[in-house]
Amino acid sequence: MDILMTIPYPLLQKSTIAVFLLALVTLLLLASGCTSGSQQQANAPSPVTAAQTSSSRIHITYTGSPATTNLLELEATVTDSSGKTQTKSIGDRFSTTPLRFGATLDLDGSFGGNDHLLVTGYFMDGSQQHILDITI
Repeated sequence: MDILMTIPYPLLQKSTIAVFLLALVTLLLLASGCTSGSQQQANAPSPVTAAQTSSSRIHITYTGSPATTNLLELEATVTDSSGKTQTKSIGDRFSTTPLRFGATLDLDGSFGGNDHLLVTGYFMDGSQQHILDITI
């Protein structure tokens, strides 16, 4: 009788493991399908544009996006080709009023070569994010 009791147990154990593995693979497939939206977001256009309007001015515009409606401040740091750095900002990271779409900021200096521009956004939840990182 002991022999009959031990034979079904390994079969039951193998089928339980198979069901568990099948459920795990199904969850992984569902999870990977749910994250495909973040890849689309990564390819979305930047809510900030920058243009060098002359050799002495860079014009930055906050065009906005649905993902940045709670943006409080934009901080722009430009390093010109000679290594000189300046930082300016619009908005206030300690405010409770979001930055309005269409807000602009001008950086004045000597921008004759390759100038590096980094724009950082500060949000209501206390987080910050690099929004634009380009060489003009």
